[in-house]
Amino acid sequence: MMRIPIMFVVWLLMVVEATDDSILMTRNSDNSSNGDPKFVSRDAEWKDCWEDDIIPYMLENHPLQVKTDSALGDQDQDLNVLFYRWGPVEFGYITIIFTEEGTPTFEIDGCTEDYWNPDPFTGVLPTEQEKVWTFYKTSTNLRVECNDVEMFNYSFAQSTMPNCVKLYSKRVRRICFNWYGLAADFYRRKPSGIRA
Repeated sequence: MMRIPIMFVVWLLMVVEATDDSILMTRNSDNSSNGDPKFVSRDAEWKDCWEDDIIPYMLENHPLQVKTDSALGDQDQDLNVLFYRWGPVEFGYITIIFTEEGTPTFEIDGCTEDYWNPDPFTGVLPTEQEKVWTFYKTSTNLRVECNDVEMFNYSFAQSTMPNCVKLYSKRVRRICFNWYGLAADFYRRKPSGIRA
């Protein structure tokens, strides 16, 4: 039986993480108004959200955008994003809950109470039916915007749950849109800015 040296595996993981930024950028000279080329991510195009597909995605490096068109009160139309490291089981998730009349609420697994006692948004939800949700995650907080308006900025340290900080200090390597969160229509990596 052939053994793979642990240092090789560590090196390979470092290469994958280091190249994540560089290999996803392509030059596009057709989308700049002043003639300078704009560099855009190949992942800047909207992709279909397939239920239960586990997608390689480094959330701490690249904010995630998800497009929805669910109305408040839509039954079974929550936005649910599961977080994975390398294994087959998620270590946590976030759910944006549309099923109640009024302002949507959110649940962060292992940090907030539960689905039946979700936390309210601190921002005012935009009125447009089509919404683009942007998820920013660090080792200390999870911030969510809707149509460029901040909905909440949750610090894991504010949780009363004992494992919240430990769970979410982990880096997300993969994501999944689960079958019980049917609101997600399309996703993409948030486009980067102009590079001269």
